[in-house]
Amino acid sequence: MTKKTTHWMTDGYGNVALIEGADERDRWKPLGWSETDAPGPGTQVWVRHEETHNRARLPFAALELWRPRGWSECGPPDSADPFHAVDPADVVDPGQVSEPASPAAATKKEKQDG
Repeated sequence: MTKKTTHWMTDGYGNVALIEGADERDRWKPLGWSETDAPGPGTQVWVRHEETHNRARLPFAALELWRPRGWSECGPPDSADPFHAVDPADVVDPGQVSEPASPAAATKKEKQDG
């Protein structure tokens, strides 16, 4: 079996990811990602832990300190693109969404203030 080629890609906002294979690279291009050169020391790179599969971003220079702890370069999580997610509601943090106030509550508050 041949090893897949890897491609450094950027989202245009200073985040870089290492994408494996041409198919995966082509999947991310319509989502706003483009090929780029290898990252500089301060560039934020997507990384994944080999056991927990958690993802994070860290400066490329710091990766050498984290690699012995099981972290390595990877592609971004699918939720990195909420506009093209299967269900955009899945990537919204419910803590950021609040219920609108009812008109009755607004009228009651005005009476108390006035």
